[in-house]
Amino acid sequence: MRDVIITAENVKIRAILNDTAAARDFEKRLPFTCSGFDSGIDYCCSAKDGKYDPKELQTGWKNGDISLGGGWFAILYGGEEKSDAYKDMMIIGHIFDDDLELVEKLPERVSFTVEVA
Repeated sequence: MRDVIITAENVKIRAILNDTAAARDFEKRLPFTCSGFDSGIDYCCSAKDGKYDPKELQTGWKNGDISLGGGWFAILYGGEEKSDAYKDMMIIGHIFDDDLELVEKLPERVSFTVEVA
């Protein structure tokens, strides 16, 4: 697992990558920059998929999870209670609980840069 910093609008958000094949592959892409929009429960940014182990896909997410898959990099800040409708999620990390409120205050459109802490 690796600590990372996600920077958006001069806001520093602490997160940790997990020990999945997808997270290890994503780490090789750091620093990573993308732009996206707020859907109301997450920030979605188009992103090239990386390598992953299909056995590590899951259903749903926890608020604060970070996913990469299906052509999207997403910071999932809400919607956990209804997330079981979303299959084949590739979760690569999680935002520190104390920093989750920082994500919720970002503007509708934003650029993110992810780098090693």
